[in-house]
Amino acid sequence: MALFVKKIISFFLSVIMLLGLYGGEIEMKNEISVPELSLSAEDITNGYTVTVPPSAGTMRFNRISFSYETTTAVRVVVSYWMGVKTVEEELLLSSKSLRASMLLDGYLDRRTASRLISVRFEPIVTGERCVLSVSDFTCGLQQPPKDDVLFIENDRYKVGVSLKWGGGLSWFEDKENADYGNLLNSHDTGRLVQQSYYGPSEIEGYENGVFGGNVWGYNPVQGGDMYGNNSKLVAVEKSDDEIRVVCRPLDWAQNGLLTQTYYTSVYQLTDKGLTVRNSAVDFLQTPWTDRSQELPAFYAVSALGSFWFYDGDQPWTGGELRVERDLPFCDGKPAFQLKDGNTETRGRTTAATAWGCSRRRRRLCSRAGICMTVPPMRRPTPQIT
Repeated sequence: MALFVKKIISFFLSVIMLLGLYGGEIEMKNEISVPELSLSAEDITNGYTVTVPPSAGTMRFNRISFSYETTTAVRVVVSYWMGVKTVEEELLLSSKSLRASMLLDGYLDRRTASRLISVRFEPIVTGERCVLSVSDFTCGLQQPPKDDVLFIENDRYKVGVSLKWGGGLSWFEDKENADYGNLLNSHDTGRLVQQSYYGPSEIEGYENGVFGGNVWGYNPVQGGDMYGNNSKLVAVEKSDDEIRVVCRPLDWAQNGLLTQTYYTSVYQLTDKGLTVRNSAVDFLQTPWTDRSQELPAFYAVSALGSFWFYDGDQPWTGGELRVERDLPFCDGKPAFQLKDGNTETRGRTTAATAWGCSRRRRRLCSRAGICMTVPPMRRPTPQIT
């Protein structure tokens, strides 16, 4: 009888929570503790599974969160009931003492799980000794935004971040130049302003894909893959002037394959422009080698067809700029190189009026995939960093 009453109460709580789930603001509406998932210095070397009793696991949720401490990197497999089937999702934990969270698949589609079934913990490297502690494990409801693109803006700028494409920057508008509107190309998963790094091309047990007629190695892309599949959204937070997004990107030349990498992008808007802080955590067991990278991949609209940069041997002296127009699609290969010793790594993509976007990074890409390999960035620019 007590179990029946608990299920009735849980049902009405779920209805109440779901009625408030679609307000459009990103905030937690409810968090339920799962004490069965408390571990104290547990040896999980051979794997450790916690099965949650139905009486404790029945709830509505779209996000899990917990604190942990581990001696080595850990794979977490979360099993839950959503709709009419059991779903399994994987979360990778670094060898630190942190608080982890993960939005469930279906978050942006406003789908929720109805029961937590089990959670399995195991070391990422099979057989590696691992001791794990877990505390304050909760299941909660986080309101999804009304739209896939999340905006922040002030009197001067409007910025949009695409949540369905891993938090890639999809909108940047200068309101003082409203004739142009959005300056960024958001046509597909490979455009945007986003994180995209070229990893190892030889990985044990991994078969390279093919893109543009070329063999394509490991390439985590924030937006998703060449087939149009979206990367996994892991976390999103928003304030009046800042958005923070964590995603697990897909491998560009594979079809729907999650990588062993996590990207975090933090967008902060001021009256001077937008600052973007990017970071990546990789769990791949194959070392990366030095090679040209897109930092970040950058695609502007076709109206910004001129690319300006300094290409002399006396950087930061106010020397004459070089301009390139109508450059071809680079297809992964730089269109031109900077001279050795040139540390002035800024570039500007402009319209014919010489008005447009500034950015700085090692490899510069415009609307058509125009690429340039440059030295590490040194100085800030006032618009897009």
